[in-house]
Amino acid sequence: MIAFTGDIHGGVDIEKLSNRSLKKRGISLTENDFLMIAGDFGLPFLDEDIEAYENGESNEYTYWINWLSEKPYTVLWVDGNHENHAWWDKQPVTERFGGRVQVHPHAGNVIRLMRGEIYEINGKRIFTFGGAVSTDREYRTEGCSWWPREQAGDDEIAHAEEKLDSAGREVDYIVTHTMPMSRIIGEYYRPVPDRGAEYFDKVMNTVKYKVWVCGHFHVDRLLDNNICILYNEIVSGESLESIIERRSGR
Repeated sequence: MIAFTGDIHGGVDIEKLSNRSLKKRGISLTENDFLMIAGDFGLPFLDEDIEAYENGESNEYTYWINWLSEKPYTVLWVDGNHENHAWWDKQPVTERFGGRVQVHPHAGNVIRLMRGEIYEINGKRIFTFGGAVSTDREYRTEGCSWWPREQAGDDEIAHAEEKLDSAGREVDYIVTHTMPMSRIIGEYYRPVPDRGAEYFDKVMNTVKYKVWVCGHFHVDRLLDNNICILYNEIVSGESLESIIERRSGR
C-alpha cells in the first residue's frame, strides 16, 4: 500500500502518524507499505536540531526522528517550503525506485523523493516535485527559518521535463507540495509568485495522471483536475483513485 498525507511540520502535526491515528482510519502499515508526506516534513529544521542529534542530546527533534525510525513501514516525503534546504543540499544523493533519493542519515526508513523524478513504487509510476514559496517570509530569517532553495529552479524544471518526456508524459500519481497556480487562484488562496506552481500548470495540462496529491494549504479537499489537498487526513492511493472514479461517474 501507498498511503498519503499532508504536512507534518516536524513534531507539530506528526501525531496523525501514530498507530492510534492510523487504526482510527482503518489503515495498517507493514514493512511492505509506504507512507508519503506531501511536503513540510521539517525533520530536521533548525541547526540546533542537528547539533543535538550529533552530540547525543535529547530534544524534540531527536525524539521524533527516533520515533519514525522505529516504524515498520517506509516514510517517503517531498520537500515543502518549511525545510532546512541548506542542510539537505549537503546530504548524499543515491538511487532507489528508479530515481534519485536522499536517505535520511538519522533514520534509514525515511527517504526524500527529489524534484523532477519519476519512481516505480508498488507498481505505481509516481512523479514528484517538492518546494513552494513561503507566504510568511517577512516573519522569518533567511538561512535560519527559510531558505531561497524553497523555490523551484530552472534546472529542476528542465530535469522534470526530460523525465516526463521519457515516460511519455503519463504517470499514475503526481506528488507535490503546492499545486498549479491556476488552481490556487481558482480556489481563492493567497497567490504569490511561485516558479514551481506556475510550471505545474503546464504539467496539469500536458501529463496524463490518475491522482495529484499536494499539501501546503492546511485543508483536506478534493478539487477538479483530480487534485487532492491533504493535511490531517491519511488515505491510500487506491482509495483516492476510487473516489475520483465515482465522482467522475466512470
